[in-house]
Amino acid sequence: MRTNRSPLRVVAAGFAVALIAGCSQAPGPPMDTRKADEAAITAAGVALAQAAEAKDLDTCMSFYVDDPVLFVPGAPAVIGKDAVRQAFAGFLGVRALKLETSGLMIDVAQSGDLAFERGSYANTITDAKGKTTTETGKLALVWKKQADGSWKIAADTNASDK
Repeated sequence: MRTNRSPLRVVAAGFAVALIAGCSQAPGPPMDTRKADEAAITAAGVALAQAAEAKDLDTCMSFYVDDPVLFVPGAPAVIGKDAVRQAFAGFLGVRALKLETSGLMIDVAQSGDLAFERGSYANTITDAKGKTTTETGKLALVWKKQADGSWKIAADTNASDK
């Protein structure tokens, strides 16, 4: 009995076996981008502080997701972008503002879609009468990675040292 095996059929069969074997392999682990994500979040935080000092409300709001929550000590939670915008407008309404942070630690989830930032702050505010006060405290932010790879704040809170 003679079989009809053309070289083309043998090559095609080999290619099909290799293709099936390649498709059945589990994908490798996702690339760990946490260091790059930490750097991106740090840069976003610096840019947000600069926008706040410049009293640029629109740029400040660009660092927040569409449905953020802001927890302000001694007040109810501020929920939604419009409400957070109003809260920021009041905060930015002071005569002069200088924001400083220290001891910031950023932990990016292994999944790469959420991050937690914590640290200390010192806000120096000069009111309309020229009186300067500095408030110190702690801060905590939850950042959420967006579809375009940028990071935005989903939850923002602080606690004064007073």
